[in-house]
Amino acid sequence: MTLRLILATAALLAGSAAAVASQGAGFEYQLACGSPSDQPASTAPAVMLIGGAEANTAGEPAATEWFLEQGDGGDYLVLRVGGTGGQAAWLCSAFPGAVASAAELSVDSIAAAGDPQVVARVAEAEMLFIAGGDQRDYVELWRGTALADAINAHVQQAPIAGTSAGMAILGRSYYAPETLGVLSSELLDDPFDPLSQEIGHDDFIQHPLLAGTITDTHLDREHGVGDEYRYGRLFGFLARLVAFDPGPGRELGIGAEEAVFIAIEADGSARAFGPDGSAAWFVLRNQGDPEQLQPGQPLVWNRAQAAAKAYRLPATPGGSGVFDLGDPVNASGGQWYDWFTDGGWTGFNFADGSCPACGGAAPPRPDLIHADAFGPGAL
Repeated sequence: MTLRLILATAALLAGSAAAVASQGAGFEYQLACGSPSDQPASTAPAVMLIGGAEANTAGEPAATEWFLEQGDGGDYLVLRVGGTGGQAAWLCSAFPGAVASAAELSVDSIAAAGDPQVVARVAEAEMLFIAGGDQRDYVELWRGTALADAINAHVQQAPIAGTSAGMAILGRSYYAPETLGVLSSELLDDPFDPLSQEIGHDDFIQHPLLAGTITDTHLDREHGVGDEYRYGRLFGFLARLVAFDPGPGRELGIGAEEAVFIAIEADGSARAFGPDGSAAWFVLRNQGDPEQLQPGQPLVWNRAQAAAKAYRLPATPGGSGVFDLGDPVNASGGQWYDWFTDGGWTGFNFADGSCPACGGAAPPRPDLIHADAFGPGAL
């Protein structure tokens, strides 16, 4: 049993007299502590993106405190699929008295996502936290429903967080595979690989800070038989975003390594919480469209070895750095890199770079190629 589950169970047992559970057709609600309040709160439309595997890690306490401040200590509601979990009870135990209430709501059918009781719970919350799991479930069960409408109304004026699958659906563009997720090598060798077809755009959660943005999680976890990381996948997702909207608007990929919390203020300024050595990544289209972006062909996106500008923002337990989503030139506390590929997975490389429009860059490092170059300890 994990420490978080032990704490959550203890909190529920200690507060069992106050805990309230209710069920309806296709949904389950569990109040872990406190009492939902209708008192006005001064909330901010902030967002927190969490790369997954964050429980009991160095950045979690300070990042959670930041998030609770954005919700002015109001009602905290965890949304998920597959039954209620331990996140709300953990919050009650770790931050006693910090919120008016903390509860879990599992919404497990399309019909339940339209239930007035479900919609009311979301509308009454000051803070929403979308749990991990399978983002395909969220898309299939919640998209186009009254629940999605309630979430979209919420994010206009109050904070939302998502971890793992919950983070994956917060970008205005999102990847929600029906089966296995695409690997970096598969996507770069064919940016329209069959496993990459489930990329949606502007039809689910409409956070105003994340327009023109796609996210990815667990960047530094090894995936597939080749133990691949996901940095190359984030680059491939950015190419797909460019293909969807090749106009002059912003195309941005945001990636989080495991245990990293990306805290984005209402003004669009982001910082990173997490263990020392971990990082958040912000990847922008830089030098035009890909030279080759066709089904069945390797991605070629070189543009003088500066196709995309990638900013690595190191995380610290107390939060550090600044990346301004509206004005990336003013980023501080991290390092710019130029990302490119001159032909698929084996051509994916990077060079020490400079901020967009700043000019100047170091040559690529031939000893570090493909997405694996960005794994733990490489930079």
